[in-house]
Amino acid sequence: MKFWNKENLKEALGVCQFYNVPDDFTASGIKVWHDSIQNGDIVFLRGPEETKGALVKNILSVKDKISAFICTNYENFKDLNKPVIEVEDFTKALFSLGRYIRRHYKGIVITITGSAGKSTTTKMIYDVLNEYGADANLNLSNTLTAICWNMTTFDINKKYWVIESSIGNGYVSSPDIAIVTNLAPVHLKEGQTIDVMARAKSRIFSTMKAGSCAVLNRETECYEIFENAALEKNLKIITVGERDGVDIKIIPDDGSFVIENKSYKFDNKFVPKHILYDIGLVLAVGLELNLSFDIILQKLADFKYLKGRGDILKINFDGKNITLTDESYNANPLSMKTTIESFGKNYASQKVMFLGDMAEGGDKSKEYHLSLIKPIKNANPSKVILCGREMECVYDVLKDNIECYYFKNIEELLLECTKFINHDDNVFVKASHSIGLYKLVDFLKKSN
Repeated sequence: MKFWNKENLKEALGVCQFYNVPDDFTASGIKVWHDSIQNGDIVFLRGPEETKGALVKNILSVKDKISAFICTNYENFKDLNKPVIEVEDFTKALFSLGRYIRRHYKGIVITITGSAGKSTTTKMIYDVLNEYGADANLNLSNTLTAICWNMTTFDINKKYWVIESSIGNGYVSSPDIAIVTNLAPVHLKEGQTIDVMARAKSRIFSTMKAGSCAVLNRETECYEIFENAALEKNLKIITVGERDGVDIKIIPDDGSFVIENKSYKFDNKFVPKHILYDIGLVLAVGLELNLSFDIILQKLADFKYLKGRGDILKINFDGKNITLTDESYNANPLSMKTTIESFGKNYASQKVMFLGDMAEGGDKSKEYHLSLIKPIKNANPSKVILCGREMECVYDVLKDNIECYYFKNIEELLLECTKFINHDDNVFVKASHSIGLYKLVDFLKKSN
C-alpha cells in the first residue's frame, strides 16, 4: 500500500492548492530531479527564474510514469495535463513532506554523519540489514532537502531506514541510532575552527529521544563535544576505537575486534585501518540491535565499495596490467592521510600515486596539504603525480626526495598521464571531487 495519498499530502503540506487531483490519488514518493523517476512519483517542477526542481524539458520522456507535479505556480504547468499541487515554497514543502513521513514511520532510523567514511559505513549497514527489510539513501544525496525527498520514497513498512547525512542535517531524520564516523577540517569557511564544525555535526542528536543510541569514534578530534552533546540528550553511547575501555576495540595489526571480552577476526588479508573503523561502527550498530557479530563480519567479507571510495580494480591500461585503487570521489586531510597510509602498507613496490587538492580547507589549507608530506614519504611510492593549485607547495618539498611531477589541472595531467604508468604498477588516485581526478580514473578504465 502506498503511503502518499491525497489526505496525507494535504495534512503534510498544510497551505497548498490541488488541481485535478482525484480523491483516490496515490503516489510512491517525491523526486526533485529528472533522474531515477519511478512509476507513481510526484516530481517538483522548476518555474521561470527558479533554481530548484526538475526542468520540464527533462521530464517529458518519462511523463507517463509521473503521478503528479508540485510547483509554486500552477499556471506555469497546467498544460501538462497532470494532477498539480501548488505550494508556496519549494524547500518548506519538501521539509514538511520529509518530516511528515518520518513522524509516521515506526521502524528504526540509523543516521550516519562525519567527515570521512560515512558513505561506506552507510552502505555497509544497509548490506547487513537489507535481509531484514531496509531502505537507504545510497544515491549519496545527503543534504537537508535530499534527506527529506529520500525519506518520502522509503517504504514505511520496512524495519530499518539507513540515512547518510552531511554536516548538521541528520537531525531532520530524528534517528534512533546516530553515528559520527570522525571529524576532519573540511568545508571550513575562512576563520572557522574544527570545534565549530563538531558542534554543527552534533546537531544530529538534537531531535533524538532520551535512551536512543549515539555511536562515536573515540579517537576522533573533538570527541568531548560529541560526547557532551549526546549526554545532554540522555543518549546511550557506544564507543569505537583502539584504546582500552571502548565498547568496540579495533586491533589494526591483525584486523580483529574485541567486543565484550571476546575477539572477532574479520579477514586474513590486509584490511586498511580506516575500513576497520567503518566495520567497527557497523558492529556497534549490531551491538545495539543485538545482532550476531560473526554474521555481520561474514556479510561484509565480500563488501562492494562505492565508486571512487576505495574500489580496487584490476585493469589493462594501454597494454599494461595495473591495479587501481580508486579514491577519487573526495578527499579531506583525514581521509587523505589514512588512505595513503593504507595504500603504502598494502603494496610492496611499484606504487604510483596521483594526488589532487583537498578543497575547502579554509585558511589552513596550505598547512593541511603540507601535512601530507610525511605520510607520502612513509608510503614509499615509486613516483608521485600532484595536481591542483594547493598541491604545488607539496611538490616544492617532495621534488628533491621523490620522483615527483606537478600539473596545474586535470586537463594538463590527462595529456601526459600514460607515461607515468608501467606494467604491474599499483596506482592510487585521491583528490577532492572538484579537482576532477575521477576523470583520470575514467580514462584509465576506458581502455580496459
